[in-house]
Amino acid sequence: MMNYRKIFLLLFLFLSWQINAMEIKGRISLEEGWQPVVFLAALNSPVDLFVASPDFILAETFIQADGSFEIRTDDVPENPRFYRLYLVKADISLVEFNTTENRNYIHLLLDRNSTIELQASVSNNALVIDGLAGSAVKENLDILNFDREYVRRGKMLTGDLTKVRRDFLTNDMTAYIRQFVSSQENALVGLYALYHIDDKNTDFLLNSEFYFDFQQKLEDQFPINTYTDAYNDLLKELIGFRDYVCEMPGIQPKWKDQLIIAESLIIVLLLVFTVWLLVTKRKLKFSQANLNPKSLYDSLTTKQQEILGMLANGKTNKEIAQELFVEVSTVKTHINNIYRQLNVTTRKEAIDYFRQIVGQ
Repeated sequence: MMNYRKIFLLLFLFLSWQINAMEIKGRISLEEGWQPVVFLAALNSPVDLFVASPDFILAETFIQADGSFEIRTDDVPENPRFYRLYLVKADISLVEFNTTENRNYIHLLLDRNSTIELQASVSNNALVIDGLAGSAVKENLDILNFDREYVRRGKMLTGDLTKVRRDFLTNDMTAYIRQFVSSQENALVGLYALYHIDDKNTDFLLNSEFYFDFQQKLEDQFPINTYTDAYNDLLKELIGFRDYVCEMPGIQPKWKDQLIIAESLIIVLLLVFTVWLLVTKRKLKFSQANLNPKSLYDSLTTKQQEILGMLANGKTNKEIAQELFVEVSTVKTHINNIYRQLNVTTRKEAIDYFRQIVGQ
């Protein structure tokens, strides 16, 4: 009975080890000059996608004579992380990051329970993936496909290009990355691509809504994740850069756009109120004049009343000026003031008003 218990215990421990260990295995066909070793590096931040260091190495294993290899480890976080699988030449132990096809590495998105089996080869100084299987296939195929397209477009940016051509291709690359990010169900796959945008500051100025929408998607799927925290920090930096560089409508925070709209509405309302107040005051004054027209006439100065009487007698501005020994322009100024105080606009209306008063 004791033997059975030991067997069951050993079987349980073996199964637990099988389930809770990340496994990467497969077969790699090497060219001459490459070390028969596969390295696995853990990337604790999205920026580490473009950084290589011996401190990142999590595990390494020899490639057997038939090309087979296997890496098993449970010393990894439970939640998904990015890992770099890479080879090195016999005389070079570097990981070179570029937009060419000569890459000696691939990036994988894995968690503690992930299993990956790949068929690969080294061709023309590059690690080429010929087949991929396992529990984390879809996300990693999306990453591999993105890398292929990113390399293809990157090659177009090399060489002697005019500034206009380079700007066009760069904008096209950035637009492709944004489209890829938006199309991904898994936000971490989108995060992988987003960090390939070369000039995030400029792109954020023009497409800030895209970055905020992605933040919401990332937090919904991975609320507690070191990559989510890193992206939030990046977004704070982008917002700070935008606020520092420019304060233009359309590229500034939503609350500032809303403040501008509110201020504009207040100004419009004040203008409307001012116009309404002036019209109301004019109507009130005109109404009071109709009720007591003589009060407006009495408000005129003696000189204005005299000129109004001359107008009623049919005299011209020139004749009035000669009679009063003043300039014609002075007479015109008096007449305009008379019009304004009597709420009339023409000479005839002023004369009619005078005759109405005289007739009383």
